[in-house]
Amino acid sequence: MKKSFLIRSAAALAVAAALASCGGGTNYTIGGVVYGLQPDSTLVLTTNGMEVSVTQTGKADASGNVPNVSYSFPKQLEYGEVYNVIPQVASTAADGTVTYKQPAHQTCVASGRISDTAGRLSEISADYTCALVAPTIGGVVKGLVTGSVVLSNGSDATTTIAAATTPTNPPADIPYSLGAVTYGKTYGVTVTSSPAGYNCSVVNAVGTMGDNAVGNIDVTCVATPP
Repeated sequence: MKKSFLIRSAAALAVAAALASCGGGTNYTIGGVVYGLQPDSTLVLTTNGMEVSVTQTGKADASGNVPNVSYSFPKQLEYGEVYNVIPQVASTAADGTVTYKQPAHQTCVASGRISDTAGRLSEISADYTCALVAPTIGGVVKGLVTGSVVLSNGSDATTTIAAATTPTNPPADIPYSLGAVTYGKTYGVTVTSSPAGYNCSVVNAVGTMGDNAVGNIDVTCVATPP
């Protein structure tokens, strides 16, 4: 009887050791850090039927830097459970393309291991990094037959638009882009250089950047009398 009890005890200890070695009985907190989240904005993250609202309560410093925000989901996962930390889903298209909810005027992308199996790593860092959106500005150049016109957005960007190699009559509009502008920043497009024999002017040249690209900063070039 005593021998049988010892055998059963040894077997129980072996099972306990095996469970301990593979993480059995251990729960894991799923969390991480959100970087760059703008003041008074929230990113909602989800996984395994849970969600957590990550809110920036801090303020930006003089250089525009914001505090990092740590988060964790309310319930722990058991060893071996698979997690995938993603933002709330806004919509799913017919082709399966998923659109995620983002904080106002920002885009947040994964910058840590957001998908894995609980217990495979000793520390889980499902991090995200957010940044203000930066759409492009641009438009078309009208009336340009020869030469090139140079446009500038202050000191931030410059572009040169050349006339078509094979001009048409009337000349076709020439699309251009002057690069990206961060949300909330102002822009001011000017003609730095007009081609010889032309006077070029800009419409809708000044504005404050919103969430969407600006494509109506048009330039019209008119031939000057000889």
